[in-house]
Amino acid sequence: MTYAELVQAVLGITKRPDQLALTESAVRASVLKAHTKDFYYKDLVEVAGQVERPSHLTSLTAKEVVPRFRKVKYITPWHYDPRSRSLGCAGQQLKVIQLGNEVDAYGYYKDNVFYMAGELLQIRTSFPLSHFLIGAFQFPDTTPTGFKTWIADECPEAIVHEAARQVLSTVGMRELAAVQQQLAAEQYALLTINNLATAGE
Repeated sequence: MTYAELVQAVLGITKRPDQLALTESAVRASVLKAHTKDFYYKDLVEVAGQVERPSHLTSLTAKEVVPRFRKVKYITPWHYDPRSRSLGCAGQQLKVIQLGNEVDAYGYYKDNVFYMAGELLQIRTSFPLSHFLIGAFQFPDTTPTGFKTWIADECPEAIVHEAARQVLSTVGMRELAAVQQQLAAEQYALLTINNLATAGE
């Protein structure tokens, strides 16, 4: 369903055309809520990146590397070779660690690791990193003009019922809101069951 179709579906349930702005806001919020219920593989993208000055320690602003960045899943160094038909080959995936856990038991900085420090993605390698592949989860585009979400195509009812719940709750129709909440919960369950694992895992 398109953004406009979702809005109309919610209005069809709430019967509150006077609450158009609230309905549009609820649709956008419901899309975000549906996508952040879990880490769905359909929200995972792979982006190739290049470091301007190859180094053992690389700091990147994650949102500049991956549009609508949510969370890193993996980083793989790419051993670039312009003479190769495939322009090189992938290296071994780096290990993710937590901020504050960069030093080993002997007091040395760990190599071939990455971690998030606020909005910065910190990468530490045993070799000067020049090229890499990053797999990351994205937030959907909820703007009316660029609206794009696979959930609206595959499970639009999760968005519609949650948005209707928000509108009905806001205008004080608690009983009807409770019904929509139950319907949304059922759709969230179906969404999770069908979209957590790729075939062959």
